[in-house]
Amino acid sequence: MSSTAHWDNYWQSSSSLNSFGEGEAAKGYEGELLAVWHSCFKQLSENATVVDVGTGNGAIAVAARKYSDSQQLNFSVYGTDAANIEPLQAFANNPEIAGLLRTITFYPQCKTEQLPFADGTVDLVTSQFAFEYAERAAALQECIRVLKPAGHFTAIMHHAESEIARDSAAGLRILTAFLSETAFFQRARLLLTCMAEQTQRPDKPEIVQRTQQANQQLLQISQQIKLEVPAAYSHWYNDVMARVAKLIISFSAASIVKLEAEQQGLTLYCQRLSDQQQASMSAEGAAVFRQQLTAAGYSYKLSELNIENQLFGWLLKIQK
Repeated sequence: MSSTAHWDNYWQSSSSLNSFGEGEAAKGYEGELLAVWHSCFKQLSENATVVDVGTGNGAIAVAARKYSDSQQLNFSVYGTDAANIEPLQAFANNPEIAGLLRTITFYPQCKTEQLPFADGTVDLVTSQFAFEYAERAAALQECIRVLKPAGHFTAIMHHAESEIARDSAAGLRILTAFLSETAFFQRARLLLTCMAEQTQRPDKPEIVQRTQQANQQLLQISQQIKLEVPAAYSHWYNDVMARVAKLIISFSAASIVKLEAEQQGLTLYCQRLSDQQQASMSAEGAAVFRQQLTAAGYSYKLSELNIENQLFGWLLKIQK
């Protein structure tokens, strides 16, 4: 990624440890997914060094710290990310998570291709939905470089056929329709402008008429977009509509500025979804990747990972 501004914005404004960012998942990983990472931590001995690359706000790093504390293993835990992450600031109002984050050393604006660790000093390098965003060959070489002899690298990578990837692809299409393929936001801005004028001059029937026309145009565009949205992915459509409807229903002098902020936020979201789509690996891509791993002489296992009976991603395990 040439710029990380869209990720900087997400991690700095999100009170989520990971990029799911919804409900309980925002607090970290749970269930079968957490069990995958616990199986990695169980291989480690006391005083082990763990590095989570592409850590975001530290979900796996926090999981490693919790596991270490529960087993009294005294892990040294580090998290790196190419984005300008600020986990402690993001969780300033959550004392429990902030306390865990203070025990982890974070390296913001740190590419996986250039890790700040000496050769052979790390017991476990982890990554979930992160390593694949980097330049893969260089990033992998760097992760292996820092491992101790017999150290482990474990990564969960995006699978092009997973429900996460499918949902994100649909979301990207729907957001693009709102943002650039139609005049939705232009018409929403016009409607809010007319409403502002009407507030100032309620006695002018021509302003009332313009407001009604702008509202009708906005509804027509929204219906046009809705016709192209599969029912399974209607939550993307509903989310955008709810954001804009709130500004119209609860109109205030700040509504136009808030609309600009919503549009910018959704534009950044599109960029993150686009990154994810490019990083996702198909079965054909995995076959090529296996050839590259074999040619490089790695001792590895690359397999599909199912979580709660759904295809979740690729699981890559390498031992140095």
